[in-house]
Amino acid sequence: MEHEFYSMMPHHVTVAPFVSNDVYGKPVFGTAVSFRARVTGKALSIRRAEKQDTTVIFDVYIDAGGTVITTEDQLTLDGDPAWVDQTPMIFAVARATDEDGHHHVKIQCGWMYHRQGQ
Repeated sequence: MEHEFYSMMPHHVTVAPFVSNDVYGKPVFGTAVSFRARVTGKALSIRRAEKQDTTVIFDVYIDAGGTVITTEDQLTLDGDPAWVDQTPMIFAVARATDEDGHHHVKIQCGWMYHRQGQ
């Protein structure tokens, strides 16, 4: 990975791979792996008849190398107080490529009730 790309990645995130569900249906995750990242977000205003919420959806860019990341995995953001929650739900994972092959991964994430409004 080139230096210019890393210079735009001031954050750190961890990704724990989904392993299975326990007997109660809760997900079980493997050992988390740390990655350098760039986390960007946008505030959304969600309007409902009874109230209005403001929340954030994140795009996370990481150099995952050969690591396969799925929407079932658990993403944990660094301890920056700007993040509303440290473990948002992963909505989508995309691999960006260049002339040499895989370059980086873009993860789109937020919270459950945002999935349909993104």
